[in-house]
Amino acid sequence: MTTPSAVALPPELHACVNEFLAHANTLHKTYNYDAVSASILYAAARYNVHGFLHRGDAGQFSREEFVSYMIDLYRRMLNEHIDTMASGDPIV
Repeated sequence: MTTPSAVALPPELHACVNEFLAHANTLHKTYNYDAVSASILYAAARYNVHGFLHRGDAGQFSREEFVSYMIDLYRRMLNEHIDTMASGDPIV
């Protein structure tokens, strides 16, 4: 199930992603997987809505357009990671 529009994160942001994952792994020492996963998703939603409202995007896009965009983006990211991890390719 390959998506034609995979999200190619710029290489310079991989360090940022790895910092988040390292923190998630630290949290997992105290909290179970479901709690950490839900917390990450909840925090991402809050952070992205904050950006949407305070960067002026809300004046250019409707709430529905923003939500649809974020759902599509997350779906593409999930598919990209499933394809990469299932194939055994190294994750950078």
